[in-house]
Amino acid sequence: MYGDANSEFNFSIGWLERFKARLEINSYRRFGESGLIVVENIEDALPQIRAKLENFDWKDIYNMDDIGLFYHLQAYYALATKQLEGRKKDKERLIIVVCCNGDDFVH
Repeated sequence: MYGDANSEFNFSIGWLERFKARLEINSYRRFGESGLIVVENIEDALPQIRAKLENFDWKDIYNMDDIGLFYHLQAYYALATKQLEGRKKDKERLIIVVCCNGDDFVH
């Protein structure tokens, strides 16, 4: 915090954790969003997908994904002495799309 200006002032390992415990500061989620994925459903579908893909060349198999860049979004967690009031997320974003075929040629 003070660097070389005050070499006598030194935080010990665990100082922050004890400080937070003393003041009852905890980490709370600021936004709630459920993202449940049932792994069993994915594992059951993989053999069927692989069987269908065997009919195509690698150059004809594409994978595309979009990524939302939420440049105004605040942190999901905050340190506080009590639970913070909930509020909606700022949904202003840029959409980035990445696409690649099976033989690693990026489009």
